[in-house]
Amino acid sequence: MSWVFFASLGYFFLAFAAIGDKIILGKVLPRPVSYAFWQAVLSLGVLIFLPFDFSFLAPREVLISFLAGALWVWGLFLFFKVLLRKEATKVLPIVLSLTPLFLFVLERAFLQTQLQSKEITAAGLLIAGSIALSWEPKKEKDISFWKFLGPSLVAAFFFASSLFLMKRLFLHESFITVLIWSRLGLFLGGLLFLLPSPWRREIVSSFAQVRRPAGGFSVVGVKLLGALGALSIFLAISRGPATLVQSLQGLEYAFIFIFALFVSYFAPNLLRESFSQKALLQKLGGAALVSLGVFFLF
Repeated sequence: MSWVFFASLGYFFLAFAAIGDKIILGKVLPRPVSYAFWQAVLSLGVLIFLPFDFSFLAPREVLISFLAGALWVWGLFLFFKVLLRKEATKVLPIVLSLTPLFLFVLERAFLQTQLQSKEITAAGLLIAGSIALSWEPKKEKDISFWKFLGPSLVAAFFFASSLFLMKRLFLHESFITVLIWSRLGLFLGGLLFLLPSPWRREIVSSFAQVRRPAGGFSVVGVKLLGALGALSIFLAISRGPATLVQSLQGLEYAFIFIFALFVSYFAPNLLRESFSQKALLQKLGGAALVSLGVFFLF
């Protein structure tokens, strides 16, 4: 199957997971550091793939794999911090647009990846659509744009660097091998959250929420969706240019917009998003740009 199919499927699952992340941060685990920690712990579920095409790596590649996983979980931590303070449909105007740009620079500089003109056009349309879907003018009582610009920039760079390192490993190693070693790095990176005593106290206190059936099932369910999405994205990256795979992230935002609209209408106690007529038109225009970008890729 085409890498575009796997990327589209992955962003569909990740959109569900993003809505779930917002609900959990508001209802179950309101501390981003504890939620990122549990993401790291649950990533060990990838060990079920050990019997399938797993092999040991050279020490240098092990370190690269660990770094890729650690960068991913620290990017998630920054993402959760911004997500907690912003509505789900407005949280990533910077991350959505800059992650593929960072990836493009890294791939051109270190992997000499060459993109065709139609692929560059598609990437531009997808990035423009992502910005249109997520951007809105600052409201008087809203969090300042500049206050979440910094964390969003760093998160985008961490995500891009993690995906670049994984793409580099995919060129020489099997998919399962890279996946398992990088998730072990994600787990080790999550353990670093235990070092600062304030964060450690927050993580320890989160055990009570996770032990509750509703809290535990919701966290595991959302992380399972996220794992399926990440698995599909990594499959796409192993088969196609990482820059273009990440440019398709505009699809995730389009799905988030649809899901958030649905949940806000039918279950406003779980998630409440505001959509003015102007915002709806803007987001429909962004969705059209994303669709056009996907058309160019196909």
